[in-house]
Amino acid sequence: MADGKNVSKSLERVVAETAMLAGETMLIAGAEISRVEDTMNRILDYSKCESHTAFVLATGITLTLDSDEGLITMSKRVPERTTNINRIYLINNVSRALSAGKMDIYEAYSEIKKIKDVRQFTGILYGLSFVGVALFFTMMLGGDFTDCMVAGVAGLAMAITQWALVPFGFNSFFLNMISTLSMALTAVGFQRFVFANMNIDLVIIGGIMPIVPGVIFTTAMRDTLNGDYTAGVSRMLETGVVAFAVAVGVALAYVIL
Repeated sequence: MADGKNVSKSLERVVAETAMLAGETMLIAGAEISRVEDTMNRILDYSKCESHTAFVLATGITLTLDSDEGLITMSKRVPERTTNINRIYLINNVSRALSAGKMDIYEAYSEIKKIKDVRQFTGILYGLSFVGVALFFTMMLGGDFTDCMVAGVAGLAMAITQWALVPFGFNSFFLNMISTLSMALTAVGFQRFVFANMNIDLVIIGGIMPIVPGVIFTTAMRDTLNGDYTAGVSRMLETGVVAFAVAVGVALAYVIL
């Protein structure tokens, strides 16, 4: 009986740790609050405990599990923020497979750990995405060949700047502002000294697209409509800070050149 009880205690602890890991990974990836809580509760259901609670805010998670060994409580601050819809989708699948009995809690923990730790894109591919987004958005907005090529170079300047600054630990405001400044200086410099007739407005609009917080804004609206007003307002402010950083970066480029 003692061994069985120890297994039960160990299992409930693993359930709590798995739910916390899933919630943390989804919150970092940009999932809305209701989705994070739903996924965590699906995992906590595996414990068969009388009661459990997952409480999620934009920057932190708390869970409680009323187990045979007593009340298990975990809290974690989550200051990181990215956008990775694929990671959210994969963890959703794991939680639903766990609920359907297609895997046990130990397999679920291992799978979520892999999802969190695996880097989806290499640094070079991530940098090339800045070039592609800037180039093709400029094309979509009606830019000609010259505009698109300059936008691609400006996007490359933004990617290189971010790559160079990340190790220094700049906060997101200064990182976005300086990388936007680098992009805008490249675009304005090309117009002033190389292609006087290029459409600078289209080039800059295309160039800022890699860091425009569109997904964050959509998530903020969903949180607000779901009644998670704290998270909704927090993410709205985040989009405002990013937009302000972009505006300051572009304005400084015009002042400098």
